[in-house]
Amino acid sequence: MKNSLLIFILLIFSCQKKSVTNGYLVNGVIKDMPDSTKVMMYFDKDSIMGVTDIINERFQFKGSIKRPRRVMLRIESTRDQKMFWLENHKIDIDGEKGGFVNSKVSGSKTQKEADILKERKDSIHREMSKVNSMVTDSNRDSLFVIYNRMIDEEVEINKKFIRDYPDSYESLTVLNVGTKEKIGAAETNKLFHMLSETLQETEEGKSIKDFVEINKNPIVGGEFIDFKQMNDKGQWIQLSEIKGKYTLLEFWASWCGPCRAFNPELVELYQMYKDKGFVILSISLDTNKDKWIRAIEDDGLVWDNVSDLNGGDNRAAKIYGVRDIPDNFLIDENGVVIARYLRGNDLKQKLKSLFE
Repeated sequence: MKNSLLIFILLIFSCQKKSVTNGYLVNGVIKDMPDSTKVMMYFDKDSIMGVTDIINERFQFKGSIKRPRRVMLRIESTRDQKMFWLENHKIDIDGEKGGFVNSKVSGSKTQKEADILKERKDSIHREMSKVNSMVTDSNRDSLFVIYNRMIDEEVEINKKFIRDYPDSYESLTVLNVGTKEKIGAAETNKLFHMLSETLQETEEGKSIKDFVEINKNPIVGGEFIDFKQMNDKGQWIQLSEIKGKYTLLEFWASWCGPCRAFNPELVELYQMYKDKGFVILSISLDTNKDKWIRAIEDDGLVWDNVSDLNGGDNRAAKIYGVRDIPDNFLIDENGVVIARYLRGNDLKQKLKSLFE
């Protein structure tokens, strides 16, 4: 009888343990929250995974997922929310009085890794917030340069994290969202192949592979990559149709202070060399057509200006690996990229050597 009872208890324990091991069990605590207050869990804003009630300051979610996913908890009728990595483990969320603001998550390996990355970036994020709070019309351009340096620092932190944690879904997400565009296809490809095979075969992994394939950026000494976009007059302009001339691809935007400051110099150089076989094709990273056209008119840009009005997702910018603007590429009459990021005296001297 004793043996039977012992076996029965062990079976119960085994089943309970198995149910947690094969799925997730999220136990949450939020102090001073009324009973029956609803908590919702989302994959994203449109995909509700579940809804539960808070009882005695506690709530719970059970289920299973095929792989770790970043999810969000939200308390109904409030903006209070908590994003964390959900995986098939027992996960505890310790909330403070009235919500998730400073809540702590334990039990998720991927969340622990995400917390490590956050800690590494806390200092630079504080500095970025400080710079943002100091922006005025008079110092915008100088602070823009400082802010871009900070973005570069953050990218380096992300890259090191990916190298340190090649099996982490956080590494996969960091590379896919916000890093690959900043480092370009070649470096993205190197980091991608450091990730585990499991991560490489995910949806995000396939997205990164597509990015690398699309963005096999032309380098100095290589041939240009063709693209077609509409100009400000509604006409299609294709790069390959500009034949037998030296072409400067100039990436800019109406909102980019350094770009606008450089435009008068471009106008001057264009007037000097346009009759000697020099062409400029400006590609705007604007999203607002009216502001784009107004900037063209105000700055006197009489050459072809094109844009797909997709901002930083501009197709040509992606093809050419443009992360920051202003940026440019000089293509010779044979379609070979002979220089990149020519500014000021460097551009003047280069054009002088070609046309005088």
